[in-house]
Amino acid sequence: MKSSTGAPAQHLIAVLAGTLLGLAACATTKPPSQAVVAEEPAPPPEPASQADAAPKLVVLIVMDQLGAWVLDEHLPSLPKGGAIRRAHREGAVHMADYPFASTQTAPGHASLTTGVTPAVHGIVSNAVYDADLGSRRTVDDRKHAVIGNPARFVSPMLLRSETVADALHNASGGKARIVGISMKARSAVLPVGREADIAVFYDAEARRMTTSSYYVSGSKLPDWLEGFNRANPVERLLQPWEPADPDRLERLFGPDARSGEMYPLFPHDPRETPNPWYAFSGTPESSEYLLAAAYAVVKSERMGIDEVPDFLVISVSGTDIVGHLWGVRSWEYADNLARIDRALAHFVKLVEARGPVAFVLTADHGVAELPEQIRDKRRSGGRLTPEALVAAAELAGDEVLGTGDWIAGYVPPLFTYTASGKARRAELTRALRAALPDVEGVRAVYDANEGEQLRRSRDEIERLVGASLPDDPPGDLYLIAEPGWFDALSEDGGTNHGSPWEYDRRVPVLMWGTAIERRTSSKPQNVLRVATTLAALLDVPPPEGAPEWPLPGVMRLPD
Repeated sequence: MKSSTGAPAQHLIAVLAGTLLGLAACATTKPPSQAVVAEEPAPPPEPASQADAAPKLVVLIVMDQLGAWVLDEHLPSLPKGGAIRRAHREGAVHMADYPFASTQTAPGHASLTTGVTPAVHGIVSNAVYDADLGSRRTVDDRKHAVIGNPARFVSPMLLRSETVADALHNASGGKARIVGISMKARSAVLPVGREADIAVFYDAEARRMTTSSYYVSGSKLPDWLEGFNRANPVERLLQPWEPADPDRLERLFGPDARSGEMYPLFPHDPRETPNPWYAFSGTPESSEYLLAAAYAVVKSERMGIDEVPDFLVISVSGTDIVGHLWGVRSWEYADNLARIDRALAHFVKLVEARGPVAFVLTADHGVAELPEQIRDKRRSGGRLTPEALVAAAELAGDEVLGTGDWIAGYVPPLFTYTASGKARRAELTRALRAALPDVEGVRAVYDANEGEQLRRSRDEIERLVGASLPDDPPGDLYLIAEPGWFDALSEDGGTNHGSPWEYDRRVPVLMWGTAIERRTSSKPQNVLRVATTLAALLDVPPPEGAPEWPLPGVMRLPD
């Protein structure tokens, strides 16, 4: 029997499309910012001008799936008092490109703080093929169990490169406080590397914010996190989601229900889904909950109030989940982004009151438009299903090599061969490279073992693929889709990312606060310079292999 696939997209279907028959959040509910945390001494007096001070806290905010083109479209309608409009008024504003093809969440987050590509840090994709599991997340080390969900494992052990956080830990002799926090485990864990004090993330089985045994001993969460969970039970946040201003949204984006959206019409209620605890991650309430947890850890860990600089990474996952299901031109995406922006502004205000702080806001990748909507503009686009791709690859193998079982699985963007396929690897790869581009939506496939050769290519796409592949890749054949096409999360609708095309690779980088001056760039920067920028703000050496210079806008501070 031909083997089936084990793609992370299928997991998302189970977690999101199967459960998000409606999504939750009350548009008028304020962020749950009353977390129970330990009291702390008053912060030191603020300097007369923070512009000339070194930041005592650096905060990296990663907006999952906020491509540069997406922000350009939404910026005029964002709240004037929000964090993003403020950054455009006061700070440094850049566009930046990821210099690799695998524009997924895990490689994006890993690259932002290592300053190197997946070919170096080893995180090629969100998940890899696993003979036992089908697909295995790249933070799943099969060793460090999640507190409250012992069947799940999370750690940064597969990350091969030093992060800015690791450099800060070493330079401070372990005195710096380093925390990553997100609704997604990979987004909390990878940017803060191996030496973080803790990475905190949401787990739907545990029904709370948690961590793994990599960061704590036994099964007890830190006191601040236990207190936050007691004060902010997720069950209270499972409320119907209604848009704040439907008339305005209709003027800006047209009707609520548009082709290609998974669940077209408001309201969305997680309590009506098969599993509301999974559905919660795709609600505006979840991002407000996340930011409240981030401030709880800032207070409890006393971040930013002593002479040793601290580092906090917040990855906002809600933009990604909502974007996948409804697309970025939907009422849902616009309403969610505006609420996140207001919550960010509130968080920023609270943190700035503590002392000198610098903020860097960017994204891990962009996103494609909904195929149904680009077809309206007479452009090509569509969804590639793992099942159809594996079937096409098996057929191509059979036609050249004879009937056999050649493909173990397809976990985007990599096919993995069976033992029979690996035994005839060269022949099978030639057959697939010739046949798969005939599949509608497939641009090309590349031998994953030729990463070094691809990195030297004169062709830009081949160089981007090569930059995605370490010399020991976790698969055999790398697939590139045509522009507008992507790996389907569901055949029923929604969108995705993961390509080398500009809409996926180009992201905004906004910086403001202490030690940041007003600057803009007319040409796209290299997003790997974010790592060097963070290192400069923290006054530590950049990670090995990172670009030499920070992004324009970081002030040179006196020694």
